[in-house]
Amino acid sequence: MPFEKGQQKKGGRVAGTQNKLTKTVKETVLDVFNRLQDDPINNLEAWAKNEPAEFYKIASKLIPSEVNANVEVIAPVLPPFMKTNESQS
Repeated sequence: MPFEKGQQKKGGRVAGTQNKLTKTVKETVLDVFNRLQDDPINNLEAWAKNEPAEFYKIASKLIPSEVNANVEVIAPVLPPFMKTNESQS
């Protein structure tokens, strides 16, 4: 029976759930990565020291490119060089 418009979806994965292959590959890569960290020659830190440009390319992609925040200023905070004699007392 074909899907009819206006009917609820039945079956299938829940939205946002990874498929089994993706989950298995990610778990396997993480497992190998964690085991490599015990090797003093072939770990992430050693690689980063030998290939800093490549390391920072990857690291920069992990930093959020945009941050949304609501900040409420309760009292102005001035750096020491901007403080007047009145505000220093």
